[in-house]
Amino acid sequence: MNDGRRAWSWRQAFSKSDLAPTTKHVLHTLALFMNEMGESCYPSIDQLIEHSSLSKNAIMKHLEVARDAGWVSISQHGFKGQRWKRKDYVARWPERKLDAPSLTERIVNTAESEEEGGACGGLPPLKKVVHEVDEGGARGGPNVVHEVDQDKNNPLNNPIPIHMRESARESENVKNDNKGKVSHETWVRRLKKVHASWSTFASDSADSAEKAWFDLTEDERLQASSKASAYERHCKQIGRTKMCAFAVYLKEKRWEKLPSKATGSGTAEPAKPFGKLWGVYRFADLLQPHYGNFPKPSAFLAGLLKGDGEAAEREKRQRRAQYGWPRVNAMQHRAQTSSKGVTVANELVPLADEFSQVKVGSELWKAWEKLHEERGWPWFGVDRDLPEWVYMPKLDGTDVGLIDDNKPEALLGAVKRALENFEAVHGQIINTTTATQEAAE
Repeated sequence: MNDGRRAWSWRQAFSKSDLAPTTKHVLHTLALFMNEMGESCYPSIDQLIEHSSLSKNAIMKHLEVARDAGWVSISQHGFKGQRWKRKDYVARWPERKLDAPSLTERIVNTAESEEEGGACGGLPPLKKVVHEVDEGGARGGPNVVHEVDQDKNNPLNNPIPIHMRESARESENVKNDNKGKVSHETWVRRLKKVHASWSTFASDSADSAEKAWFDLTEDERLQASSKASAYERHCKQIGRTKMCAFAVYLKEKRWEKLPSKATGSGTAEPAKPFGKLWGVYRFADLLQPHYGNFPKPSAFLAGLLKGDGEAAEREKRQRRAQYGWPRVNAMQHRAQTSSKGVTVANELVPLADEFSQVKVGSELWKAWEKLHEERGWPWFGVDRDLPEWVYMPKLDGTDVGLIDDNKPEALLGAVKRALENFEAVHGQIINTTTATQEAAE
């Protein structure tokens, strides 16, 4: 298998892995900066934000998740104190040796081959370009023309010391010794998380629940946790007033007795405009990478988009909001003009519990609008065309108290955490047969 084929199979492999959707999205974004062999790349965090439409915190978090899962190695590129230092990202496999060596490693291997008298396959000659830079590094200063390698981040220009490369490789080997396995402590955390939301939690025996939990297979634990809220909701719908202990739910595998409609398979639920399920559909779509068709910009706009600065970034966000998620724009238009809702897959119905009402025009509402603006997401439009209340992902219990303070920065942080919580639960729901993302725990 050639190197290009291996890099392609790396992207296919992590796409089919048990990583959370957002983690996969971050890796796909990272792959945009790699060559066909998956070698070292050095995108800045700002570039990853621009190409993924995710926040800085989400990028950093999901890069760590991918690294800890063994899908990418991350090391420092450049030297301490440099303003232009960046991270060095290399594609890796959690269950096999690195397929795509970094370009630095290929250079070292070639040099060793030459020393031993072997033939040198050699690297293709690097193209030269004329590059204008500001003298002294200051913006607006006199320009100086340099002839530089086209790939300014090539290790030929900024070599990585051997001791740094070897120590990074050793630490990664140690990290990946237990790859692919979920620890006992992680399963305990998952149990506590799902048990805490069970209606009889206060009177339940934690020891009995833990014993029943570990009597199940790993797949059964995943099914039990993902369908717990659906089971309780179904019991209430059929008129049951008392709920069994969580240990009984686990021991008797009661989630297996749920009818198909209750578990969300095969059919869809109608969702009224601006309600809980409507909000679930909307945010589930926004969590995807933008998928719309962007029209070709005018010559003036194309020049602006290629530039730097706030004006260019604002235009890019506005274009993503206008063209990136056509289903969201369409559902919002139908809701406002004809009061028509959408149909939501039953597998997403449990996510309705993650939503609460937000008063249109309030400071909390403005915080949600600010978050949409930062991400380049489509907003609802002017307040006068909306109902008094709209459902959005609910705040954490500790953040609810911030609503009365009306402090914009604090509320923006609260809605970001609410979105992260929804994203984590959404990942659990749509990946019921795979491991829950570690970052949400």
